[in-house]
Amino acid sequence: MIPRVSIIMPVFDAGIDLKQALRSVAGQTFRDHELVLVDDGSTDRATIMILDDVAQRPGVTLHRTANHGPAAARNLAISHARAPYILPLDADDWLDPAFLEKTVPVLDVEPAVGVVHTWVGLVGAHHGTWKTGPFALPELLSRCTLHVTSLYRRELWQQAGGYDARFVESAEDWDLWLGALERGWTGHCVPEVLAYYRRSPRSRERLARAPGVWRRLVGDLVTKHRALYDAHLPDAMAGLYEDNARISGLLERIYDHPVVRAGVRLRGLLRRG
Repeated sequence: MIPRVSIIMPVFDAGIDLKQALRSVAGQTFRDHELVLVDDGSTDRATIMILDDVAQRPGVTLHRTANHGPAAARNLAISHARAPYILPLDADDWLDPAFLEKTVPVLDVEPAVGVVHTWVGLVGAHHGTWKTGPFALPELLSRCTLHVTSLYRRELWQQAGGYDARFVESAEDWDLWLGALERGWTGHCVPEVLAYYRRSPRSRERLARAPGVWRRLVGDLVTKHRALYDAHLPDAMAGLYEDNARISGLLERIYDHPVVRAGVRLRGLLRRG
């Protein structure tokens, strides 16, 4: 019997974090789903053993490949997936038990909606709540407004051409969302924290901060989606400046706090001493 949802998970040396991701899949209150795992060339023995164990469970399939990055691994997982709805989940993130229960019905009743996203809890080396969205222009031209763990129709992935493997360090999900917008898909937000995004020393986004990486990634995005950027360039640029102004204002308020100012003065005295 074909499930309603295929949860796809690329895995590369995730270690113990993988167990929490797997528990969150098994704990979903919406039960009509399968889990498709792709071992993207793991060498860590603990990761390999966890994958071998979970692959024995009903509703779980495991595929192994050489390491090509998350974009290629997700495409491979979807090629083996059976469901009309796709939910990507990274191996170091996890889901609230009600994630599928609260997102699947939106796609069931709203045929124009291609993707359902939720608020995201930030854990590990970052903190707070990411209130994702909007899935709209021009906002999505300035920044990636959705987390990768968003439920979408398989048809959206097909029409957008899948995940582009050139985006190795980051932005492969951003590219997919832009491709979906180009084809007229709309999004819907469930305003609850139903997914958790872990930042750790192994996180890919730390690699993306190396000099020149984001310049190349954004250059590839603009080149690929040039018609969108040409049509909305003033709004996209304004969005970037607004984000910079907001961040600058936040930093100013932080550094103007009496405790922080005292700490800065103390650090200066210690350095001079």
